[in-house]
Amino acid sequence: MTTTLLASTDTSTGESVASVLLGIGVIAALLAAVVLFIGALVSVLRSRTYAAGGKAVWALLILAFPFLGPVAWFLWGRKSTLMGPPPAAA
Repeated sequence: MTTTLLASTDTSTGESVASVLLGIGVIAALLAAVVLFIGALVSVLRSRTYAAGGKAVWALLILAFPFLGPVAWFLWGRKSTLMGPPPAAA
């Protein structure tokens, strides 16, 4: 009977630890998503590659797609030279 009691106690503790770790993981993922979102918006607004219209389009994409928008910005938008201003003459 004592063995059964200990086994049930260990199981509930294991489930508690698992739920705490899952909660910490979810909070960490949400925090990372918020940092990615804010970082992308700041990066778009500070970008010298795009004029005001291009920045507005990217900002709207980031706002419309809170995870895919920032990922697209960091993968393709930041390095794009399609809409950049002409290079300054020396």
